[in-house]
Amino acid sequence: MNKRVVVAALALAAISVFAQETVKKTFLWDGATDTQGKVETGSPDSTAGYWYEYNDKDYEGTSYFTWPADVEANAYNNFFGPLTEAYMGIKGSITLGDGYDYPYAGIGFNVLSDQQEGADITAWEGICLAYESTIGFGIELGVENEKEVTGYDNYKATVGKAVTSTIADYAWNKFKQGKWGTVVDQNVVLKATAAIKLKFEGTAGTSGDFRICQIGSLGQCTGCPPCCDFSYDSSVKAAAASSVKVLLSGRVLSFQGISSAKAEVIDLQGHVVKSATVSSTMDLSSLDAGVYMVRIAGKSVNFARKIHLK
Repeated sequence: MNKRVVVAALALAAISVFAQETVKKTFLWDGATDTQGKVETGSPDSTAGYWYEYNDKDYEGTSYFTWPADVEANAYNNFFGPLTEAYMGIKGSITLGDGYDYPYAGIGFNVLSDQQEGADITAWEGICLAYESTIGFGIELGVENEKEVTGYDNYKATVGKAVTSTIADYAWNKFKQGKWGTVVDQNVVLKATAAIKLKFEGTAGTSGDFRICQIGSLGQCTGCPPCCDFSYDSSVKAAAASSVKVLLSGRVLSFQGISSAKAEVIDLQGHVVKSATVSSTMDLSSLDAGVYMVRIAGKSVNFARKIHLK
């Protein structure tokens, strides 16, 4: 028996056989329709799929995310739901800090449950992503019991920076280990993947902006809908946006917190279907039911809100 087979056998021994066939053969998370901050993987466990963030603080690192100032957690202490509701995706900025030799921070979701048992995701054939980012990052397959199985050297695909909306597919053969940890056959990992993680890492002082619009199995992503001022121009602009309110009463749209700006209603194909100044209300009775973005642009503010017309 060769060394690689022995390592694979030891890795399997460190993995449970809990519910390895409980995820869907295909999946797609779409920030344009998500209001819970939750990826539907097909797991029967209600705790699966919720987005979370993590960083290097346990290793005395200081890396951190900055999220839009106008988004707050809801009554259930869920932040990513309101974030996707506002920005049709996960929008933020990342700053890699000092204090740890290998700075990192990331967002992710558990495939099967918050207990991070492994699930068989082989049928997904890979991962697709619709995103925009001024900084590169990685898609990482967090295997169950990763400390014992891979020594944290997880299989990862490299995502390049893209300052405009981009759709990318990463077949399983694009996922590689760094080979500084425990080398494990990829089939072992695919049969016991506990989490999918989007990980930003590099040198201290590196920073960038990003929006994750969709993530799914290979070939499922369709792209980012039009949204908002992508980059963070200034903290002043973010603070100004936090005081603006877009109010929808039936099919009538009104505004609070700003007196001089232009408002546009945009459909998911990127077409401006209504426009007006924020000093007047907007009658949306002629529009079809569905999801739209309201974009407000003025001297002191530039942001967007998602609305649902019934």
